[in-house]
Amino acid sequence: MAEPLLRLDGVVRRFGGLAAADGVDLVVQRGEIHALIGPNGAGKTTLVHLISGALRADAGEVRFSGADITALSMHQRVKRGLARSYQVTSILRRLTVLENAALAVQAGAGSSLRFWVPASSETRLFDEARQVLSRVGLAERVNVTAGRLAHGEQRQLEVALALATRPRLLLLDEPWQAWDRRSRRAWWR
Repeated sequence: MAEPLLRLDGVVRRFGGLAAADGVDLVVQRGEIHALIGPNGAGKTTLVHLISGALRADAGEVRFSGADITALSMHQRVKRGLARSYQVTSILRRLTVLENAALAVQAGAGSSLRFWVPASSETRLFDEARQVLSRVGLAERVNVTAGRLAHGEQRQLEVALALATRPRLLLLDEPWQAWDRRSRRAWWR
């Protein structure tokens, strides 16, 4: 069997006397889709935080593409191809939808902007941003200020921002809130 894309071995996270994650084992192969299901307070978001690097595990190991990433920061994990969305929307509300996506593309590829050159001249950056926005159903909303989007559209934008980094694994916290209403299908298919 091939090396798993993600592997958790005995991951533990405690908050005082409360074990939010207690010896979690998980294997995700390339191409698989998994869901964490449970009641509020069950530790689903905590586990996403542990995988993404937003929280450190008290014990256990997190491996990604065969490498131990347990001690790596969140941005180091993103550089390796692990991205996530958040339960609470995190977008740049004063920028347009396209500008938000372009910044995410830029972050994923490394800075392509040149000093004293208008950002709008970076056509490759904006073309790729438009493609990602189209994928999540926001192609017709590129010029809208992100803060003026409906809540569900803001969730779609946040997913676009994660996809713009070209992840090999995408973690979605509360993904049911972001789907393409026009086609009545899940945007991640």
